[in-house]
Amino acid sequence: MSKINKLSSKIYNRIAAGEVVERPFSVVKELVENSLDAGATNITIDIENGGITSIVISDNGCGIEKSDLKNALLPHATSKISSLSDLDNISSFGFRGEALASIASVSKISILSKPENQEYGANISANGGVIDKITDSPSVNGTTITVNNLFFNTPVREKFLHSERAEEGEITNTVARFILGNPNVSIKYTANGKTIYQSYGEGLESAMACVYGVKILDDCFYINTDKNGINITGYVSKHYFTKSNRSSQTVFINNRYIVNQTISSAISNAYSSYLMKRQYPFY
Repeated sequence: MSKINKLSSKIYNRIAAGEVVERPFSVVKELVENSLDAGATNITIDIENGGITSIVISDNGCGIEKSDLKNALLPHATSKISSLSDLDNISSFGFRGEALASIASVSKISILSKPENQEYGANISANGGVIDKITDSPSVNGTTITVNNLFFNTPVREKFLHSERAEEGEITNTVARFILGNPNVSIKYTANGKTIYQSYGEGLESAMACVYGVKILDDCFYINTDKNGINITGYVSKHYFTKSNRSSQTVFINNRYIVNQTISSAISNAYSSYLMKRQYPFY
């Protein structure tokens, strides 16, 4: 019979990372959600080579205190919940306390952060899960997280990454959803030095124009209604404006992107008398 071994943190963190950090877009998703949870109103996202070489997320959120920086990179450490009862009333995007630790275990990461009440910023870095010392560093209020060489120490996962162009495409789709789901937050996204999106936090109409272009607004009806205690806001296409697939159908509940077949079917049925075969409404 094989002996049962208790795994070291270095091993189980790398295994756990596979559940959280599937591909570069997963890193962007987790880090931007942390920025939103920190109350950021201005977020910049910069990637290189599909996020495989570099991902940099900067925000003007509440920041992380110097004394908490090391905890931020430890597994099962979070500022979002503190008791079992908190799980029944979660309003934040993140709460598991796994994202930063998982990212740190499969990349070279650095965090530079400064809360408003702290005179100087502080910096911490980790290489494949090995955490370095905290150092003081000049910084504006907020947090900047840099992730380099994703999966450098897990070649098996690196082997299954798609092309840099495909990975960039997934990140672009993820950022577009953040812009649409958080229209009051300014988000700038650049890839390989080229600006892809720049929203200004000026509301849903502005966010729509940023992602789809200004003309899209002429082809849509604006909806803002209350029904059974639920507020529904958004844009749906006019009867003549259709798409060849469902990729432009986007739904958010409490600013969180979801895929829901009931909603999709209900909207498609409402358009059924107008749709040609293999054509789908935009919303």
